[in-house]
Amino acid sequence: TLAKFTDVDQFVNLGTQSLHRLPPHVRQKFVRLKGQDKLPELLQLLKERPSSGGAVLIFCNTASTVNWLGYILDDHKIKHLRLQGQMSAAARAGIFASFQKGDVSVLVCTDLASRGLDTSNVQLVVNYDFPDTLQDYLHRAGRVGRVGSKAPGAVVSFVTHRWDVDLVRKIETAARKRTGLPGMDSINKPSPKGG
Repeated sequence: TLAKFTDVDQFVNLGTQSLHRLPPHVRQKFVRLKGQDKLPELLQLLKERPSSGGAVLIFCNTASTVNWLGYILDDHKIKHLRLQGQMSAAARAGIFASFQKGDVSVLVCTDLASRGLDTSNVQLVVNYDFPDTLQDYLHRAGRVGRVGSKAPGAVVSFVTHRWDVDLVRKIETAARKRTGLPGMDSINKPSPKGG
């Protein structure tokens, strides 16, 4: 069995004053595991999920991981779609539309899907590869528990590298203190003129 790294699920409603906060109603779970254990953990998550469990987004950091994971899911007869930047814009648009209609409930994708994919059906986001930045984490987590969702949803992140742990600590601290993520509040502010 895998040791759970940490589970952050105690949030209060933070309101909408900042877009750079963790979704207050979304359960966030961090699972510490070795790289070779990520695939069995993902397959178990997908197989245990109830058929009425809503849509799932599985985020990978590269197009090649999306494609590789897709072949594995094919082997396990898990119906899914793939979305990554090396596809044509037309192909991506078709996949987006099909996923949003609910034709297929599992989407394996890169961060391309972390912005602009607006669906109230997503109830689980899996960070198969932990994101490189807090901003990427926030965008991925923002795909679940959206307005109109039937359930609050969850984000499960696989933490495999030492450098991922530092980001996890920052996310945990922000959740515990109910503050914005470090460095996020300045993203949309205009930079001072001159200098």
